[in-house]
Amino acid sequence: MTGDRYALPARLLHWLVAIGVVVQIGLGWASEWTEQREASFQLIYNHYQLGVILAGLMVMRILWRAAMGAPPSDLGEPIARRRTASAVHWALYTLLLTMPISGYVIWIWMDAPREVLGLFELPRLFVPPVEDETWRANAWYVHVYSSWAVVALVVVHVGAALWHELVLRDRLIRRRM
Repeated sequence: MTGDRYALPARLLHWLVAIGVVVQIGLGWASEWTEQREASFQLIYNHYQLGVILAGLMVMRILWRAAMGAPPSDLGEPIARRRTASAVHWALYTLLLTMPISGYVIWIWMDAPREVLGLFELPRLFVPPVEDETWRANAWYVHVYSSWAVVALVVVHVGAALWHELVLRDRLIRRRM
């Protein structure tokens, strides 16, 4: 971090995750709406693999932020606005870690291939009981509703960034990114 700007690794992680989330949501929704079974499975398999990558990127992002911190808030900014921005960021971080966990539970219940990009295979951390799909159903609800929450928070995040840039004209985007 230099002054009021994030360091290059933090900026790269931000944009890799941002692009990945947009692609993830597209893959997830497309897999739900595609009627052809093979195409739907390929979409959801790609969704799974990208989810594993995004989980790793999010862990790296959180560790980087914990180690390096964030640029200082503009002290001229109202406290409520600073707290709201912080809450939105941490809610996004939480959801972007919750979603891979719930996705993993669903994936294991599907007994789907756990290989990721031909490089490694995720371990099976539990054996789902065949007669009880409660955990799978709960994981599905968490996953789907979290995706809607992520979309809403991304809209708030992008809207706030544009508001800073276009209305307040405080050059926040250029200063931070």
